[in-house]
Amino acid sequence: MNVTEERQNILSAVRGYQEAHKEDKVFVAKDLVETLEPLFERYGYRRRKGPREVQRILVLRDDAAGDFVLNSPFMRELRRIYPKAHITLFASKRNDEIARCCPYIDNIIVNEMTFKQESIWEVLGKLGALAAEHLLSHHFDMAFSGRLGIRSADVILMYLSGARERIAYTQDRPMGGGKIARIGWDVMLTLPVPLQSKIESDVDRNLFMLEYMLRLPIADRHLEAWFLNTEGEAAVKLLAPLKEREGCERIYAIMPGASESFKQWPVERFRELLEEILRREPGTSLAVLGGPDDKDKAQLLSDAFPGRAICLAGKLPFRMSLAVLSLCQKYIGSDTGLMHMASAMKVPILTVFPYPASLGFFPMSCPVRFQPYEVPSVVLLPPEPADERCRLINGTGCANKEGRAHCILGVTVPKMLEGYELLERRIAEKKTGAVLMK
Repeated sequence: MNVTEERQNILSAVRGYQEAHKEDKVFVAKDLVETLEPLFERYGYRRRKGPREVQRILVLRDDAAGDFVLNSPFMRELRRIYPKAHITLFASKRNDEIARCCPYIDNIIVNEMTFKQESIWEVLGKLGALAAEHLLSHHFDMAFSGRLGIRSADVILMYLSGARERIAYTQDRPMGGGKIARIGWDVMLTLPVPLQSKIESDVDRNLFMLEYMLRLPIADRHLEAWFLNTEGEAAVKLLAPLKEREGCERIYAIMPGASESFKQWPVERFRELLEEILRREPGTSLAVLGGPDDKDKAQLLSDAFPGRAICLAGKLPFRMSLAVLSLCQKYIGSDTGLMHMASAMKVPILTVFPYPASLGFFPMSCPVRFQPYEVPSVVLLPPEPADERCRLINGTGCANKEGRAHCILGVTVPKMLEGYELLERRIAEKKTGAVLMK
């Protein structure tokens, strides 16, 4: 039987299962495994390779660019542990530009599919087609996914890829009172990694999968992000008008935009904050960054400081923004992928999160998971929720989805200035790590 026929038979089995169960209200993973496992066995997907055969590894990182940067230590450690393996990254269109410069992978597959508010049965058919077209032919020995969400499509896709070993965080989650919600999806994994009830960054949580699997210490946890030499040279030229300004001693990267409105500190407050910083620091200039959706806010800021600011929002791809960040002395802005890129470039950070400090911190709280990693940084938090709805949200800490700033409005300009002064002290004292400040 040729490879095309083999893949077609597996896809037909997925579609047959999908058709037989489409009226079911609950997806039972065990039934899917019982349907497909005989085929995976028959076609050699469960065969262990000999010691001289190349190991093939799949890493699923189908999320945002900032998440990929946080996963860079995992990629580096994976390559260190398996130096001769062929590593394939399954990337999203949001992170593939950064990923293409990653020195630790051999191949990239970009996910062009989008899943909206579809049922599991509709998604299953798409995942089966995606696996048949892009993944099954590789006969992967191992697959990893660092996604923390429950009922993650990555878990299904790893199984459908045919990978012999499948490592991800367990889908069985604590409910409180010592009870565990067991949804039965761990049957699709060969190694369900326990989700520790521990306050730590997603960087360390990603690395724990390797620690748990191999019982080996992690050699290095620092973040990385990469750009081409030509992009570095182009960034120098972009910033030349600022550097050539008489008295310019330093450039700060400014990011006034955010991916969601509730994470957006008002641009007027950014302007007021920067007015005071520039008044104190005559030698400081500003490179205002962002994507196409941030252009208006970025232009307002740069127009407020003629001769001392340049608007680059909407003009640069991710790697060029990264190259610009590498030339800056501070990052002042929102919780974005660019913030994590600044961390990777060892740029000190002043940022603001919408998570109210009075909620306390839990393992899945955003300021815990996504705070700047191992650079001098100060994260400002609103002291209290804007209303009672937000008091019940432990992840983002703000329940508002109405297209406007909400809890984050509790962070004032004077408080951001206090945070800036604290950041200055931490830089002077060479202290790394984030301080969460209300």
